[in-house]
Amino acid sequence: MSRITLQPSLRGTLVADEVGGPVADLLFGRAASVLSGALALVTAVACLAALAVPGAIRSPAATVGNMQGTALVLLVVTTPLLVISIVRVRAGHPAWILGWLGAAGSAAYQSVLFLFGTPFNPFFHLYVALLGLAVWTLVATAGRLPVAELEARIGANAPRRLVAGYLVVNAVLFGLLWLKATGPAVLGPMPPAFLDGTGMTTGPVQIIDFAFTLPAMLLAAWLLWRSRPWGRLLGGSLLVMLAIESTSIGVDQWMGSAADPTSPASSAALTPMFAVLTVIGLVVLALFLRPARER
Repeated sequence: MSRITLQPSLRGTLVADEVGGPVADLLFGRAASVLSGALALVTAVACLAALAVPGAIRSPAATVGNMQGTALVLLVVTTPLLVISIVRVRAGHPAWILGWLGAAGSAAYQSVLFLFGTPFNPFFHLYVALLGLAVWTLVATAGRLPVAELEARIGANAPRRLVAGYLVVNAVLFGLLWLKATGPAVLGPMPPAFLDGTGMTTGPVQIIDFAFTLPAMLLAAWLLWRSRPWGRLLGGSLLVMLAIESTSIGVDQWMGSAADPTSPASSAALTPMFAVLTVIGLVVLALFLRPARER
């Protein structure tokens, strides 16, 4: 991957050049690096707390197991990816911005589950800090991206329509799954079955997906299909986030089931399925990032 620096053009915009050197402060602003570093630190502390002191969470055993599975993936996958991506971008490798945005997006997603998927607990302020830092990292990073310059360097040889189709299939399948889970309960007197054994009063996963994740996937697919600005950046970041999330679901289902095999809230039988989905997602990501063909 080529290294870049950015130089001000005569019109005051940022133009990519082939000279190496530290570019992150020019490219994304110092605030993005500072917020991202703080996000990595808080994520690690919050996850270690959840793993070391599970009794403080005060939820049903399966829900605690789910949360610990999520924390484990955040600690050993998401946080290292965030740190490595920051380092690589600072070294002048722009494609790693996808890891940066994807990891921050995953941290924001999981922080909502920590806050609203478990009862109030001693780690509340850590989870609030995790959510705030993740969201503001995304704002500070995405708000400074020179989209046109980066799109010319990231995913230039990607099978755009294949990736767009993959994102649409994910959005549609998860949308139908959540409609099936929530629709009957909306029309009937009983709470949805997916809340049984969780201690939750509503479904934070369904809320995030309906409001943000699924629309973002459809938007990215449309932008990719039409070769519009932001298409490859948003689509590639979502591919990273989806790979992390499918890994997280597989692990949290396994750990939740191990904590309470009788609970309907978790099923270890889902772990192999999500392992396969993770592999498929990584293959699509590899195709997206494949280098340009030699001419």
